[in-house]
Formats: sequence, structure tokens, C-alpha cells
Amino acid sequence: MVRVYTIKQGKLEQFKNLPREEISALKSIIWIDLQSPSQEEKEFIERTYKIEFFTYQEVQEIESSSRFLETEETIEINLGFIGADAEMSVQNVTFILKDNVLFTYRQGDLRIFAETVRKLKSMNADTKEHGLDIFLTILETRIDSDADLIENVSRKVNTISKEMISRRSLKEDLLLGIAQLQENTMLLHETITEKQRVVSSLIRIPEFNKIENERLKVIIKDIGSLLQHAQFISERLEYLQNTFLGLVNIEQNTVIKIFTVVTVVFMPPTLIASIYGMNFKHMPELSWLAGYPFAIGLMILSSLLFLWYFKRKKWL
Repeated sequence: MVRVYTIKQGKLEQFKNLPREEISALKSIIWIDLQSPSQEEKEFIERTYKIEFFTYQEVQEIESSSRFLETEETIEINLGFIGADAEMSVQNVTFILKDNVLFTYRQGDLRIFAETVRKLKSMNADTKEHGLDIFLTILETRIDSDADLIENVSRKVNTISKEMISRRSLKEDLLLGIAQLQENTMLLHETITEKQRVVSSLIRIPEFNKIENERLKVIIKDIGSLLQHAQFISERLEYLQNTFLGLVNIEQNTVIKIFTVVTVVFMPPTLIASIYGMNFKHMPELSWLAGYPFAIGLMILSSLLFLWYFKRKKWL
């Protein structure tokens, strides 16, 4: 699908799936958005506007040149956006700025783009004169969404912390939940750091810095704040994981201590029973009338003596 956005009489207009000849004839184009386009649609946009989107292999690369590329005519950016699904999967989006027009290429739908369009339609038309404004609006919307995701992760961390403090749950699911939150936090940190590098690169471009200097500074400040929150959540999750493992070790030690005490308490009775279970002919207690009660009493007394000693040492 190809969406084309133009500015007409101070208003943003949207066109979907226009015939190719009509796209070429449109005036005042400010944004062309390709969502899961066919190969023909992609090649048509590249050929008509003399641009080239990142290949699949380049999108997967982590080098700076595959994330931000500045040429004489274009600014090419590749960013990872976290989707709306619960598992926080990352979708790569390519941005190209050329001649005041923004080109975006993505596979699959992203709610951020619909929210951006709503924002742009409600904004003053004077601010929509350059594709950079569209890109920054998308970025600001994504940052707001990232902030919501961080707040959601923070709430889940608080819930886990309360469960752990109340000792209501020390199950495997709790540890797996902490691990999943750690993975989500790392994804958030990674994608936010990518945005920080891109905005820092844009600030160094004199033309863009002149157009949107204050706005770029605010975005950098917001990104820095998000990174601090993500780092704090990561440290807190690590602390909760260590606390969980420590509590599990305490529970295991308690169980081992109980087994140890039981073993030690029954050692003297076992020794006494072993002695009187020997098959010797000459054992004085064999012919003693009170021999059996004496042996039983001695076993009980030895066990109680050990229990009293453990209590006195506060081992129980």
C-alpha cells in the first residue's frame, strides 16, 4: 500500500493506492508512506523519485552506516519501532528525506503512523513545510509511546516487588516474568538509544539544526530521560532477580536444615537400637525384665536431649 500526503490550502490531504501516473502528477507532496508495498510499487517510487530504500540485509545490520546515512541529496535513516503486541517485537522502518519530502518504508502496520497523521491534521499548516517536520512528529509520537511502555513495565515491576515482599509467590513463573521484563527493557533501551544517535546526527546538520534547533534539543532531552528510566528499571529488575534467588536459597537452606536436624535427632536412637540388636549370647540386659522399656526410654531421652540442645543454640 502506498499513501501520499500533500499540503493543500494549509491542510494535510491523504491519498491511498492512487494509480502511478496520478502519484507523479501530485503537487506539494510532503510524505510518501509505503506499508508492505509490492515489489512493483517499491521500484516505482525508487525510480520516480531517484531514491533507494535499505535492503533487508542492510536493515538487519547494526553498524552506524546502516542506521544513518547522509549523502549530498538524501538523509537515510533506519530505526527499530516496537510493535503494539504484548511481546514487544521490533519492526524496522526506513526513512528517507529528500527535497523536503519524507519517504517511509515499513512491513506491517504500526499504530504510531496513524497517530502521527491525526496529530498532523490538527496542527498548524505553517509547521508542515518540510519532511523533517513529519519525521520529527513520528519520532515524538514514538517517544510518547515508548514512555507509556516504560510506565507499563514499571507497573509490572511494582506488582512483582509487592508479591515478593508479601512472600505470596516464589514460583518459577515469577522468575520467568522478571526475565521477560528484562528482555522488554533491553529492547526499549536499544530502540531508544538508536533514536538518540539519529537525533544527535540530525543536530549536526546545519540545515536541519537551523530549521528545528529547539525541537531537536527537546527530543534529545526527552530521549535522555527515557534512557534514565529504562536504566533504573533494568537495575531494579536485576535487584529483584537477585532477591528472588536469595529467597529461594533461604527456603532451600531451611528445608536442608530440617532434614539435617531430623537425621541428627534420630542418630542416637538408631545407635541404641543397633547396639541392642546385636546377636551376642552374653548381654546383661537380655534377661532384665525392664530392659525393653529401658532401651525405649533411652532412645526417647537421647532424642529430646538433642532437640533441647538445638533449641538452646537457636538452630531451630
